[in-house]
This record gives sequence, structure tokens and C-alpha cells, in this order.
Amino acid sequence: MSRRRETLVGLTFDDGPLFDYTDFDHPVHGPQRSFLNLMQDFSARHGRGAQPQMHATSFVIASPVARRSMETSPDCGYPHLNDWLGDSWWGAAAATGLMEIGNHSWDHVHHAVGELVTTSNERDNFATVNNYQDADREIRAAAEYINRKIRRSRCRMFAYPFGHATSYLANDYLPRHVDEHGMIAAFGTGGRAVCEGDSVWNIPRAVCGWHWNEPEQLAAMLRQA
Repeated sequence: MSRRRETLVGLTFDDGPLFDYTDFDHPVHGPQRSFLNLMQDFSARHGRGAQPQMHATSFVIASPVARRSMETSPDCGYPHLNDWLGDSWWGAAAATGLMEIGNHSWDHVHHAVGELVTTSNERDNFATVNNYQDADREIRAAAEYINRKIRRSRCRMFAYPFGHATSYLANDYLPRHVDEHGMIAAFGTGGRAVCEGDSVWNIPRAVCGWHWNEPEQLAAMLRQA
């Protein structure tokens, strides 16, 4: 007797803007409902039983200095807003039971950040994190900071900045140093469904803007999964 296959969908959001948690008036597109409030709206409309396991993860950047630099950088989107990459909402979001706070590295090796913690000064390339010292600064230190902020829960999952899942991180640092960094899984940007045999340290994701742009495209990907 064959077992009925079940398709599961994971929801993730990267970088940790406040708009994951609270509504936002976009200067061009007008009022925007937050991801958390959209999930709460769904539960209110259909009942919690409609999607009892509904849950999402917001992967946040840990460093307060890096986040402040990104907030004021013109190419990051909202330099006219204050604290839109702040961390005051992380604990409250995690306490809802609908959203987990994940690890998106210490500083994203982002070009807007004045001084990186990595030994390489190359920007926007997480592949340069290819040794224990840099990985420890970018992943373990980020997890410790996030855990202090969310308190009641633990940061357990990591998303590679830019999707740069290097062999060193996926095959060496992450699986061999779990007791130090506390991660149980890591996510890349493979642009497809998870397949049997995929490494838990490089789980593929389909990214809006990279792999799909319209809701119909995402629906087609889900049908093919």
C-alpha cells in the first residue's frame, strides 16, 4: 500500500528588516502588511486548524554596527527610516510561535559595513569565509548575540549570505562544530525543492527575485515539487 506523499513548504525571510514583524508604509507602493501579520490574518480568517504547522523563519544580521551601516546606505532601500534593521522586535516575534529568528551571519560581509570581522576585506562574497576563525566570527558569534536578544528560544538555523554555501562551511565547519555554534541546519539558494540526499547543511531555497517574480511562477514551482 503506497503512502500518500505530503508536500511541505518552508517560509523564510532574509536580513531581518522590521517589516517582517510590523506593518510598513512604503514610500512608493503604500501600506504593506508584515509577514507575521499576514500569517496571523490567515489564522484569523481560516482558523488555526487550516495550517496548524504554519511557521516562518526570519534570518537576521547580528552585528548592530553592520545593521546601522546598512540602514543608512542609499542602495539598501530605506535610508530615510530609522532603526528599520533594529533588533528590538526579535524576541516578541519569536514569542508568537509563528516566527523563528535565524542566523544570517554577523555582518553579511556587506559592502556598506565599514570594518568586517573576516580576515579578508572582500565584500559581498561569503565564499571568503573559508577558515575556522572567520566562520567562528561570522556564525558562532552571531548566534550568541541573537540568543541573548531572543532569550526564551534559541537560534538554530543558518542562511548563507548571497547563497554562498562553500564546501568548507557545508562539509567541515558547520557539521563538525555543532556544539560551538548550535546550528542544526543551513540554507542555500538552490532554487528547487528539497530532494532525498540533500545535505542538511545546504538545503535549497527558491528566492523571490532570483527564481520567481510573480505569484503564478511560485505556484507553478510548488505544483512541480
